[in-house]
Amino acid sequence: MWVRFAKESIIPEGTGRVKFFGGIPVMVLRSNGQLYAYVALCNHKYYVLCERAIKDGKILCPGHGEVFIATTGEPTQRMAKRSLIRLNHEVKDGFVYVELPPRDVIESIASESLVEGQA
Repeated sequence: MWVRFAKESIIPEGTGRVKFFGGIPVMVLRSNGQLYAYVALCNHKYYVLCERAIKDGKILCPGHGEVFIATTGEPTQRMAKRSLIRLNHEVKDGFVYVELPPRDVIESIASESLVEGQA
């Protein structure tokens, strides 16, 4: 399902926004002139990533300090087991649209954290 996220103009270089759609946190950020969209959940401890934690081309998890590369979603500290889940997005008529992931994708992140006693 595609949702209208926000006006493209409210996401200047080096910043991002987080919004919830049906309980799914979605982050759209701009780095190196390009937009990137991710599920805003760290799979290390199941923390929601926040827009204030985007700096110098990186996204810092507020929970335990994992750092993700903004352009790839890859973790750099290796606490998270995998990269952030990247979402399809497009800009149309000045608005950013994002394709939401299936709910089972979000549930798998949560259960992975809970099964291992990390959450």
